[in-house]
Amino acid sequence: MLEQIPFLLSRLGMLALLAFLLSQWRISRYIFKMDRGMNLPLLFAFVSSGILMNYAGIELSQDTTIDPLLGLAVEKDALLLDTRLAVIVTSGLIGGPVIGGITGCLVGLHRYVLGSLGAEAGWIIAMLAGLASGWYRKRWRLHDGYALVPPIGIVLTALLFESGITLLLAPDTAKALDLMSRAAFPLLFANICGVVLFIMILRTQLRLEGALFVRQTERSDRLLQALQPLRKQGLTSEVARQIGATLLKETKMQRIVVLGATEVVIDMTDQQPAVCGEQPRREEQRWIEAEEPVRQEDEQTGQILSFHPMRINGQKAGVICYFSKDLFDDTVERMTEQLVRLLARELHMHREDQLLRLSGRKMKPMLHVSYLKGIIEEIQRTADPGTPVKHQLNALLQLLTAATRHDEHPLREELATLKAYLSLEGTRRRPNQLTSADITVDLDIETAVEEYFVFPFLVTQLVDNALRHAFVKAGRHHRIDVRAFKATTDWVIEVTDNGQGMPLAVMQQLDQQEAGDSNLFLIRRALNVTYGPAATLYVHSIIHQGTRIEVRLPLPSL
Repeated sequence: MLEQIPFLLSRLGMLALLAFLLSQWRISRYIFKMDRGMNLPLLFAFVSSGILMNYAGIELSQDTTIDPLLGLAVEKDALLLDTRLAVIVTSGLIGGPVIGGITGCLVGLHRYVLGSLGAEAGWIIAMLAGLASGWYRKRWRLHDGYALVPPIGIVLTALLFESGITLLLAPDTAKALDLMSRAAFPLLFANICGVVLFIMILRTQLRLEGALFVRQTERSDRLLQALQPLRKQGLTSEVARQIGATLLKETKMQRIVVLGATEVVIDMTDQQPAVCGEQPRREEQRWIEAEEPVRQEDEQTGQILSFHPMRINGQKAGVICYFSKDLFDDTVERMTEQLVRLLARELHMHREDQLLRLSGRKMKPMLHVSYLKGIIEEIQRTADPGTPVKHQLNALLQLLTAATRHDEHPLREELATLKAYLSLEGTRRRPNQLTSADITVDLDIETAVEEYFVFPFLVTQLVDNALRHAFVKAGRHHRIDVRAFKATTDWVIEVTDNGQGMPLAVMQQLDQQEAGDSNLFLIRRALNVTYGPAATLYVHSIIHQGTRIEVRLPLPSL
């Protein structure tokens, strides 16, 4: 019984290589995030690896064990030992029922074409295992936290059913039973080890993604802190020096030049002191006047420079960023464009504040959000780590930080705000109301749109609207699905619930775009102010079946 285990463990080495390559492959970041755009690469990866596991199977006959390793030719009365179920179950857990079902069908079909004892049962069970693991994916991902035991249970159940069907269809039951008794333990051991291997790789990748998200958030916070003085002081030389030093430290930039209408506000690198007050070159003056982005190679240094126009105090200006040729790509270009947009937005807010002061001074509120944030930070430092109070204070700090912002920020930061809001919402509600435990909120966000900008609380308000109005009584199947994905000419945020639906009167008011103070009216008004006619908000609702709110936003300019 145990003599086949070394052979099958050698096949697990092939599975380990596949899992390692997936984890190191740049595109695997999108695969593990389960984006719809990666369905075909994901399907190809699992189908090809499943077929490879079939070809690398071990032939077990009445008195011999044949280990051909890819030179497989199986006799009709022999049994094929392979690790295809580990691949099929993993495909369903990662890709869902469609990926799992197709993978099981194709890999099972290949197993059937190879022939041998139990080929028909192998095809049937392969399809069922892929569908079952795919159906279980959402619960496994959201509620079970990528647990090991349920996938192992699926593999165990699939092998037991396959063995039972094989015995029923076998022409010689005694001979088939003898082969099954010798193959059962090695098959279970190898396929369970294969599933565990893939899940451990997935867990490692998710931990890396979480750490990357934390680092990106911390970097964004440092950049925002560097930009904060703009609102009070404008773009002075000292403020520009502080911003330039932060950008050079936190990004791949090697040099940054901020050009005003008539002078260089700042020109600095991480090696040389900042220079300011000089006249822009003629070429730079032409760029400023044309107000068009420029990207070219600098003749003197061989670096790639990108010029981005903006305005300072209503006058034409611009920012030039220099990068090493080896480090520059389209991702860096988009990131730079977003940083310059953020810089220009802060300058615009400074100008608006100046105009507001000239039009009439107003008394400042005594308890500002920043003051409350400082107090909570002090309390949070004294709370015991790992306690519910510590988590609630962290979530509250996240909400207060978002409340102090008026600029657009990346969607991933808005999702962090949403998660903080949801963690506090169950605490805030009274016992006789629905709590967060009664409602499942599922996030399905394409990686491609995580860095697209939205204004604060856009997604959080849409979810809050569903929480407040969609569900009138407790139930086991209340659900809110939040999706964000890139379309052909724009990108979309969808919030869907399975609640009671919108009353007809509310739908009519919304269709007529009448003034109001509800969340949806305010969101539609904010979208119009921020994006103009390029942004739209649609509401699709059916009484007793639910509501889907669709927000379409323009794609950021490259």
